[in-house]
Amino acid sequence: MNKLTLAFAKTFAVALAIMISALVIGCKENTTEPAGNQEYDSQAAADLQASALGTESGGAGVSFADVNSLSQSGFIAGTMFDSKGSNPMSRDTSFDPVTKLHTLVITRSDTVGKYSFNALITYQYTFYDASGAAMDKFVKGVTDKITVSVAKQKSKDFGDRLDVDNTASGNWTITSILSGTPVLNGTFSRNGTVVFRTLANGDRTFTHSFTINFVGDILVKDADKHVYLKGPATSHFEATTAKGYNVIRDTKITFNGDGTALLEVTRTSGDGTVDTYTIDVKVGVFKRFGK
Repeated sequence: MNKLTLAFAKTFAVALAIMISALVIGCKENTTEPAGNQEYDSQAAADLQASALGTESGGAGVSFADVNSLSQSGFIAGTMFDSKGSNPMSRDTSFDPVTKLHTLVITRSDTVGKYSFNALITYQYTFYDASGAAMDKFVKGVTDKITVSVAKQKSKDFGDRLDVDNTASGNWTITSILSGTPVLNGTFSRNGTVVFRTLANGDRTFTHSFTINFVGDILVKDADKHVYLKGPATSHFEATTAKGYNVIRDTKITFNGDGTALLEVTRTSGDGTVDTYTIDVKVGVFKRFGK
């Protein structure tokens, strides 16, 4: 290789390196959450979490009611509530006498105001007595613990401010049943696509994943037979917007036991600011900013 060729090769290599560096930097810049969107992104995370938890929005609140029914009677009813608006639901059950595992496949659908959902849900659960021994069935005054897994096949939930196309799953342990105050621990996750409709920022589409960790939450049933939680939880939310940038939010949650909860949402992928929201976990929306 002559000197001219060698010099050209070196020059080309340096130019190529600069181009690659610029491309990498450009990609990083393109995936960084814009400062001007961070408040909207926190709001979107709060709205999605409210929907994921809400009863009328088809979130985990539906399953809280079912799990509470299990802890009271060992049975999940074919309807979510005893209200006149509830629709009969199909159900399919099975039991494995060796593993003591019950399986229930049930459809859930409802329309409440502007909210509607339809989902096929699979529950698998096992009853235990106070000594930890698995039981064939629920026995009032004997059963003290239930382990439950829940899986919701891909479904679309429609609301006032967002439409969600998602799958969901959870694993919970219900303890202290004999005390009369059942306690829930475990996780719940949702994954899919959500469209947010905002007056200030237009329609926005996110591809998202969301996981919440429940830590010693008490199941509380109100006069309308909705079931809420009382106690702490944490969540992790990740999303990619239609413009290709990434959003990460970590949230501290305090359930108040009255159908509301406080969210303290940290802008993990942003400037670290904590945004606070009060959400309605009956309906499945945030009610207001701040405490």
